[in-house]
Amino acid sequence: DDDDDDDDDSTIKPYRNRSLAWTLKYRKANPYETARKRVLGFGHRSKDDWDDAMSSGQLGQYVPNHPDEMYAPEWISWDEWLGVMRTYNETKHLAANVLGLTSLDDYILFVRSDSKRAEGLRIPVRPDLRYKDEWIDEDSFFGKS
Repeated sequence: DDDDDDDDDSTIKPYRNRSLAWTLKYRKANPYETARKRVLGFGHRSKDDWDDAMSSGQLGQYVPNHPDEMYAPEWISWDEWLGVMRTYNETKHLAANVLGLTSLDDYILFVRSDSKRAEGLRIPVRPDLRYKDEWIDEDSFFGKS
């Protein structure tokens, strides 16, 4: 699958009414992760927030108005782009099945010891507090019950 090959420009299409050369130059100067870091600093919580900021000119020249088009090969979702926290069930699955965490202490230690990774994963520091309405208990969250 060529989607993981950063050097393969064949999956990149010209952005809107721009040329492919312009698009490639822009992407080189403003790679996905660099643009996304800027976006995370804005704190937008939804696509509607993003659209409002875009229409009022708040985004600036180094963030494309349509990142889903500019960064199509890397694009995952608006929630990922904006850094919106995962749902309870997504976080529960990620913690227990992907990260292999087995307790709230392990989870908190993971998040505090690697806060950048936790931010990238879009998981909260304290799932028991963030998801208080869905939270049953630690055993349920980590798949022990």
